[in-house]
Amino acid sequence: MKRLYSFIIVSILISTVSCNKEVSSTSSDVMTNMIANKTWYLDYSITGNITQNFVGQSTYFITYLKDGTTKDSDGIIGTYTINNNNGKYEIQVTAKTVNGNTTNYNHVIESVGNVKMVQSFIATGQTVKTTLYFTSK
Repeated sequence: MKRLYSFIIVSILISTVSCNKEVSSTSSDVMTNMIANKTWYLDYSITGNITQNFVGQSTYFITYLKDGTTKDSDGIIGTYTINNNNGKYEIQVTAKTVNGNTTNYNHVIESVGNVKMVQSFIATGQTVKTTLYFTSK
């Protein structure tokens, strides 16, 4: 009887640990599917208490493709991954500028839906968070 009890406890522990890894991976996959194969247009940004509105203007846009590549309106082309970092999803981009310079950046995905996405970051050397509000069309 003691052996059966031990077996049940060990089975529960193993299945719980396995599920946590799977859920984390699955959530990153779902997040990738939510943003992929859409062009995201920057509507506005907020840095500290300064808001810049770009609605109705020719503005910045970025496309994330299902194959893990990305390109934007500044001519930056590269790859991206989405990772769960302590419960926060981050998009990590490694790319090249039109001049051939390498650029890397990480943005936190604050929220994402079918047509709205919010990302944030703190620029190098800064202490104030910038939040970017996108709409896909």
